[in-house]
Amino acid sequence: MKSNLLGFWASVLALLFGLGYSVAQLLSWLGVIPHPQDLFWLFLPSLFLAPAFLVVMICLHYRASEEKKTWTLAALSFAIIYCGFATLNYFTQLTVVVPKLIKGDIDENNVLAFKQGSFMFAVDCLGYFFMSLSTSFAAFAFYDNNKKLYWWMLVNGALIVIFIPAYFNPFFYFIGSVWAVTFTVAMMYAARFFRERAGIRLRLVYEDEQTIAPETSDA
Repeated sequence: MKSNLLGFWASVLALLFGLGYSVAQLLSWLGVIPHPQDLFWLFLPSLFLAPAFLVVMICLHYRASEEKKTWTLAALSFAIIYCGFATLNYFTQLTVVVPKLIKGDIDENNVLAFKQGSFMFAVDCLGYFFMSLSTSFAAFAFYDNNKKLYWWMLVNGALIVIFIPAYFNPFFYFIGSVWAVTFTVAMMYAARFFRERAGIRLRLVYEDEQTIAPETSDA
């Protein structure tokens, strides 16, 4: 099915964008990327992550069994909310706030600035609250036929207890960085789930030199 191929590539992209954010966050904490320039590299992969994740949820909904589609439909609904919050937040930061911060036209006290306790920080926390809620609901659609996908979706969903307190206490925001692991592994198993159903295989071909040739099937 085409939804398997789409789901596979959306999962891979979501994984890569998640890793991109995680690397940028690490470099920011280490001071390798100065502030506020670090915000650009934090928000750019996050902006593209949101629609990629939404497509993953759409494809999981189509691949769930009929009796489990209620779970994935709820997950899809929460993913739409997350995508709306995330794209609004990060596009605003990248096009309005960060350029003005870099030029010195505004400071961190601006109402749209992204910092602990700000309006846009609240939007961010609420967005990832709904992402966690989405993976929590999606997990139960795959309990019977894919335990690893079920568990990692559920583990990522458990972070829901962190993202709202993270607005009020930076300690919880720091603890929420475990998302880099839980989300990455969840997307790895989502990609594997779609790959197996799409019949995508990697075969080593030895001719004059070693090459990797993908085989795809719509089965």
